[in-house]
Amino acid sequence: MSQTNTRPRSIGARTALGGLVALSLTACGSFGGGGENTEEATPEGDGTISFWHYYADPHGIPLTNVLEAYDEDHDEVEIDVRHIPFPDFNRTLQQAAATGEVPDIALINAFDTHAMAEAGIIEDLSDRVEKWGEEDAYYETSWATTQVDGSTYGIPHVADDYAVYYNQDLLDEAGVEPPETWAEMEQAAAELSEHTSHGIAICGREGAEGATGILLRTLAAGGSLEQFSDGGPEALGSFQTMVDNGGLSQGFLTWSEEDAKNQFATGQAAMMINSATYVNILREEAPDLNWDVVPMPTDEVSRTFLSAENLAIGAGSGDADAAWDLIAHLQQPEVLEEYLPKRNKLPARDDVPGAVEDPVRQTFAEELENAWAPQGELATHSNEVLAAVQEAMQATISGSKSPEDAAADAQARIDEILSASS
Repeated sequence: MSQTNTRPRSIGARTALGGLVALSLTACGSFGGGGENTEEATPEGDGTISFWHYYADPHGIPLTNVLEAYDEDHDEVEIDVRHIPFPDFNRTLQQAAATGEVPDIALINAFDTHAMAEAGIIEDLSDRVEKWGEEDAYYETSWATTQVDGSTYGIPHVADDYAVYYNQDLLDEAGVEPPETWAEMEQAAAELSEHTSHGIAICGREGAEGATGILLRTLAAGGSLEQFSDGGPEALGSFQTMVDNGGLSQGFLTWSEEDAKNQFATGQAAMMINSATYVNILREEAPDLNWDVVPMPTDEVSRTFLSAENLAIGAGSGDADAAWDLIAHLQQPEVLEEYLPKRNKLPARDDVPGAVEDPVRQTFAEELENAWAPQGELATHSNEVLAAVQEAMQATISGSKSPEDAAADAQARIDEILSASS
């Protein structure tokens, strides 16, 4: 959920399609691919594959490189790459759909897939996927993000998830082991705060981005986002405990994921909850920091949260066959083994061992087996739902509401959001 340049990294900040869904696209009419108008487009296409994405540099550099390599090896096609800043991406795609000029390929937030499919912006890929035969290579949660009413509307591009980073030197100094349960996390955070400024750093700022930690804790308690009243009170109480015992600064309510990383990288926090995105960043920014990662702690279960993107074909693309060939190429294990470490992401499929040979990245990759992601209408409205959860956390930490009352109020708001969309 943090932002590096213009690209946020979590469920809330990335799920910007609430605005897209709110806008009526039922009158979009026909679509043309490759940035052409509908009069010029032909069924055969023009040999140019338009590819839209929101990866700001340096994240866009590995993608550009792999697309250029494909372009050089395929004389019959030309790839026209367009970068659109993340905050503008869905709006630009929606506007293009309204004028019949969607791209041949759009790299989209995985949790926007449902809304884009319902809006008629992206194509049903089910027949192509059946012939392709590689559906079973993908992690179950990653593949589920591509499904809308039993049909496939995208192919997972990359994955990301969350784990606990810890400073080995500070844990050794305090005589603390990396926590395996949330009860151990609460105690460890308190003990570690006696040896540095904060036992743990977590993003908690206003809005959906700040709800990731509470979501992870709720999932561990056996709860869910739809039924936040089940597991939510335990999660809110756990965070309140860590603030009260000094393990977690109340200032975390203003921290982004980037802020949490900075606290950890400078030794101000002994642990942090964050995504695999920060593996390479930490190694570059804090090369002398002695750190490692462990899976998310257990309560009833151990769960992580999937952050992901899908590759989709624009509805009515004149170059759909060529677009599909490129998507299939990008998902070849040998291509991913070279691309993913440079992109600082995880594979969405489980047959790419070369991309996760690094022990730290292997921990994150193994966690994908236990990953959770919103689906259907919840995915479409997850930004609003998570904002309600973050508000419950604010109310709990400020002392204005008990964890039980805050969770009940959040549940009422969640029910209102989801019922309005049905």
